[in-house]
Amino acid sequence: MRPRLRDALELFLAVSAPGAGGAHLYMPWWLDNKKLDFPRGYHIELGGGKRSAPGFGFMGGIQRFNGVGGYGKSLKDDYRRFYGATVNFAGRGEMIPNDDTYCEIDPAVVDSYGIPVLRFHARFSEHEVQQAKHMQETFREIIHEVGVTRMGNDPSTSVLNKNCQAHDVKNVFVADGGPLPSQADKNCTWTILALSMRTAEFIADARKAGTV
Repeated sequence: MRPRLRDALELFLAVSAPGAGGAHLYMPWWLDNKKLDFPRGYHIELGGGKRSAPGFGFMGGIQRFNGVGGYGKSLKDDYRRFYGATVNFAGRGEMIPNDDTYCEIDPAVVDSYGIPVLRFHARFSEHEVQQAKHMQETFREIIHEVGVTRMGNDPSTSVLNKNCQAHDVKNVFVADGGPLPSQADKNCTWTILALSMRTAEFIADARKAGTV
């Protein structure tokens, strides 16, 4: 994972928990456009928590999760399926001006006072298409069930040490699925619980010793 993406996600995982919501992180543009197929760049806003889950009733947002909305039993089943803590990414990119994106005086439409109104024209160029593609690929690179903040002895290949403590920031600990370098075919919940307890005990001992 790219270093700055890794650092931002590490911070997000460290300060967020299921049930917390409302805040978000801001990740500024970090790449060299000379190596990309589009000019300028974009920033990423990372958020999450219970408030990102669909609500109930009109405009509850379920269509953002199941793609169709719904009614009756299937709608209730989808709410049960999708409700919970979530993580979301929003990419805000810069659009390059082009000849097909402009406004002009509408030759036929006027407002209630008889004043001509503006008519807008807009079209994305290949620059914006490639930028959006890069956003999607970046988001997919960030999201993993395990291994995002992997543990290891070598800071050049791992984010955390064996105690789930950040190599670079000693008072940052990640006690979820991130430290696991890999996963086979079974749910990793029990391993997460075991590592969390082990990490909590390490933090308690370190606090007593005054090392963190």
